[in-house]
Amino acid sequence: MKKTNGTPYFKDLSRKDYVVMASRIIKSEGVGAISIRRIATELGCSSASMYRYFKNLDELLFYAQLDALNEYILELSNREKEWKGIWDMYFGIWRAYATEAFKKPEAFECIFYRNINKDLGEALREYYEMFPEAIVRVSPLIKEMLEIPGYYDRDYLICRRLVEEKEIAEENARKLNHVLCTLFLGYFKFVQENAMERDKIQELVEQYIAESVDIAQIYTETKLHKIL
Repeated sequence: MKKTNGTPYFKDLSRKDYVVMASRIIKSEGVGAISIRRIATELGCSSASMYRYFKNLDELLFYAQLDALNEYILELSNREKEWKGIWDMYFGIWRAYATEAFKKPEAFECIFYRNINKDLGEALREYYEMFPEAIVRVSPLIKEMLEIPGYYDRDYLICRRLVEEKEIAEENARKLNHVLCTLFLGYFKFVQENAMERDKIQELVEQYIAESVDIAQIYTETKLHKIL
């Protein structure tokens, strides 16, 4: 079936074709340059064709920005070799997350907050099927954490490890989970609302980590500043 202008109404495309094209546009022009019509023009098909592969534009944008999540996973994979204990792990995860989120706030907003109920584990499996060269190996605990869809729930998985290692009481683990996640969202909103220069991002990350350590110290007898 063809449109009157000769452009194929349905072209022999795949989900990967859409993801690659959307990712290319985002990297060169930003998320604001993405539209169903723009994607269709670049791929030489009709606008309706996208709905054969994605429920809506938001779902396409989710997959097109998963490479930002992959960079976060790569950072975790590299850093977890350096962690010497559970608190190193806890704040190491937060440092890696904050670093990548502050660098790419639009992508992290799409992946972690706008699509809060999205099954990240399933999405990553499909993403790696499309882009096997992007596979990054992580420990089973980090893998389990990444597959939890809820933002607070992902952090609480590691808080539970703090409880299991008797670093913190169950009640305090819940408080720590709530306070640090909420604090991060305040920082994240600040980044979204203010253009951040690259050399200022790490400074902001370390400020968040320092505040988090001060808060965590309230709930544990371990001397955290000596660890970190």
